[in-house]
Amino acid sequence: MIRLYKIMPVRDGLKEWGSHQDGLLAPLKMSGVTITEVDLPRAPIKEISSAYHVGLVAMLQVEEAIKAEKAGYDAVILGCLDEPGVSEAKEALQIPAVGEAEASMHYASLVGRSFSFVGGSPESKGVLQDLAKKYGFHHKLASVRKISASPLDFASEKSGVLERLLLAGRQAVEEDGADSLIGYGGIEGIEHLRRELGVPVISPVQASVLMAETLVRSGLSHSKIAYPVPSDLSQIQGLKIKFE
Repeated sequence: MIRLYKIMPVRDGLKEWGSHQDGLLAPLKMSGVTITEVDLPRAPIKEISSAYHVGLVAMLQVEEAIKAEKAGYDAVILGCLDEPGVSEAKEALQIPAVGEAEASMHYASLVGRSFSFVGGSPESKGVLQDLAKKYGFHHKLASVRKISASPLDFASEKSGVLERLLLAGRQAVEEDGADSLIGYGGIEGIEHLRRELGVPVISPVQASVLMAETLVRSGLSHSKIAYPVPSDLSQIQGLKIKFE
């Protein structure tokens, strides 16, 4: 049995995003694999749309990942396309720790030569550009096309979001030269883009879960040469992050 632990790094994540996550995960469910979904009740925010937000929740997500490893899970999927705490978790854990942007860019590079991110808050455009550079995919990044909608607008399926998502996707393909897209939101939006644009559209949620499962099945985890365990990890693990 493969046990995956999937974290939504915001407060009330299961309440706000649960149905969307279920729709994305349903096609991936198979015997021999269990996916435990949690959010972060101690998080000070309910959505992530900037580098500032990423910093606020990063170590809370790492704490939760450490807890999952201690509980015997085989891999951890750290939620949010902006990847709060992913590199830090790779240092702290022995089991695979997978981020959404990293997994999505790997999948996009397999199905095309040039990809675009489509959707999400405009405030986080620079975060994704930086992640593309960090993971060595900047030369394949055609564009980051954001729309004027918050993460919670996607979660609530606010009127007009899918239409704006499609427009951004069309611009990425026709104007920016993308031949594949990394989408945003639930399965409805992902499938809508696939139908209308006729290009591969990657779901970050699906990509990260599948990548984590593949690493476990292959007996692989991140290199401790690349991500060495902090020498004082045992001393600092007990520190608590407090938001007042």
